[in-house]
Amino acid sequence: MRLSLFLVSSFIVAFALALLLAVGWMGAPAADVRDLMLYLGLSTMLSLVLVLPTLRWLRAGGGRLLHKLTLTYMLGMVIAAFTIILTARLMFISPHDRQLLLLLLAFTAVVALALGIVLANLLSANITRLRDGAHKLAAGQLDTRVELGGGDELADLARDFNQLAAQLAAAAQERSQLEEARRELFAAISHDLRTPLASLRAMTEALDDGLVSDPAVTQRYLATMRSQISMLSSLIDDLFELARLEAGAVHLERERTALQDLVSDTLEGMRAEAHQRGVDLSGAVAAEVGPVLVAPQKIERVLTNLVLNALTHTPAGGRVTITVRHVLPDEQPTPESGEANLLVEVADTGEGIDPADLPHIFERFYRGEKSRSRRTGGTGLGLAIARGIVAAHGGQIRITSRPGSGTRVWFTLPGEYNLLER
Repeated sequence: MRLSLFLVSSFIVAFALALLLAVGWMGAPAADVRDLMLYLGLSTMLSLVLVLPTLRWLRAGGGRLLHKLTLTYMLGMVIAAFTIILTARLMFISPHDRQLLLLLLAFTAVVALALGIVLANLLSANITRLRDGAHKLAAGQLDTRVELGGGDELADLARDFNQLAAQLAAAAQERSQLEEARRELFAAISHDLRTPLASLRAMTEALDDGLVSDPAVTQRYLATMRSQISMLSSLIDDLFELARLEAGAVHLERERTALQDLVSDTLEGMRAEAHQRGVDLSGAVAAEVGPVLVAPQKIERVLTNLVLNALTHTPAGGRVTITVRHVLPDEQPTPESGEANLLVEVADTGEGIDPADLPHIFERFYRGEKSRSRRTGGTGLGLAIARGIVAAHGGQIRITSRPGSGTRVWFTLPGEYNLLER
């Protein structure tokens, strides 16, 4: 409807403009103005009779783009020719001159039509390439790209198409990696569940069948069963905690807490493990570090996970150290990290991490170096949980390591949580 009104308005404006120029600029007499009005009126009526039905056909989607553009050019030439012929009669041009004029019009019409067909073919070819690319993309060929030169709307559309295809390819790759990571995680969890369950089943059946009668052996069986149940419970807790962190359903009950106490409790809780592995375990909190507003149990769990991970990969005679201090200006994790002025670090002198695994070490479900993970029995959940808890506090966690040179894991707490008053 709007296009029809636009065309009708355009013809009216053209009609009025021609009359104004004839009267105001050329100073045409009244008789010529009347003839001009008659001929232009006839030309306008013919134009509307031809154009409006064609416009409805075009709006209905009839024909291909080539046919539409060709028809548009032809209509324009017919209207122009009719108008010029009427004007020639108004100007009393001789029959011989009118014939020459018609020849020129015919030549111009053929050239204009040829140019229109060429333009229509170029547009149609580019649109066909975009359509074929869309079909390939819909069929799953995510590496499909459409390259169109120039700076017109079709070229912009092609660039948008390529950007969309690249985003779909990246999303598909990420989804594939995530699925692979999930499969590996489920395999690891199945392994970690199957081993203690098989052990519990065997010992339970042995006790139930009366195969064990020695009280000392019975007590050893019961102690082993408690240990296996504790390990299963810890694994289930880790999975549940990770699921809550990923869903953003963790409620932090923050309270005024001295990090000295958290570090001390962590050291005491891990002292037996460190002694059994022959690893020196120590910690230090800078004197200027005051109480902080955190969820103490969550932060202690982060420390425990980091220390346990460090002990697991530090050989006998090595050292694991916890330090807490203020962040130096050049130690800010990222420029957009805000006022993070408290740093908690767990460093070890262990085997280090392969550079290929380092960028993914905190990713959920990621398991680097499968043989080492199997040997140590980890599921790769500890660091993922630590990252989630630190992020829930508004901090950031980072890791640096080189094979054979130990590992440094540290996290920050935003300045708003650091209460400097003692």
